[in-house]
Amino acid sequence: MSARLVDQFPVGSLVEVDFEDRCGNSVWVPGAVVRHDHPAVWVRTADGMEWYVTSGKRIRARPS
Repeated sequence: MSARLVDQFPVGSLVEVDFEDRCGNSVWVPGAVVRHDHPAVWVRTADGMEWYVTSGKRIRARPS
């Protein structure tokens, strides 16, 4: 069993969230974890939008 998102990504973590563009392509958008809401995390992207992320397949640590 994989770790819960709230355990993998502490508040303040720099992450990328997977979105689909208009052509159906996967696009990783940078953001930061702003709060936990078990079992998911809220991520704020650069445009100020906040996203409720529930799937570990749609979030990853931002590469350094």
